[in-house]
Amino acid sequence: MATLFALLAVPIGAFATARLNAFVAAEVAGRLTLLRAGPVSRVRLLAAEVGSASAGAVALAVAAGLATWLGTTVVGAGLPLTAALAGTLNVLPLALLGAGAATLAVGAAPRLVPLLGMLPTAGGFLLTVVTESVRAPAWIGALSPYAHLAAVPDAAPNWTAQGVLVAAAFALAALGGWAYGRRDVAG
Repeated sequence: MATLFALLAVPIGAFATARLNAFVAAEVAGRLTLLRAGPVSRVRLLAAEVGSASAGAVALAVAAGLATWLGTTVVGAGLPLTAALAGTLNVLPLALLGAGAATLAVGAAPRLVPLLGMLPTAGGFLLTVVTESVRAPAWIGALSPYAHLAAVPDAAPNWTAQGVLVAAAFALAALGGWAYGRRDVAG
């Protein structure tokens, strides 16, 4: 189950990245012009989008946990609800790191939102698979955020790694907000 839960970071991260890419697309298409003309700042509009994308990521993780619990209950696998939720919520900081990277791209390189937003989740997963397949040095594998996820629900969460991932996500998002406030509207 822990392996399946780890893979969940990719679609949740893709959701958050897609939301932020849609924000950039709306800006480029001129659909945000009236909002920007009002009393709300551009950075506040971005913060609202990041907040809603992050809330959606949390909702997806909880829904996946509930669906997993329900599925295991139907087949009699006996996975407790708390273990299912712990497993899905364990990967949430990694998905939020993707949202933070996408936010940075919104501010600094809007055309690269999909690439940078998926780098921590899909890129991290690919790095883990490749380094294990070719038996690369351990330090290369440690570059992937997946290397720092605990195998929840089999093991307790790695709270230090979770804290670092969340802090990095917030730092990237804050830097992206700052860059967004400073860059030209056309991007």
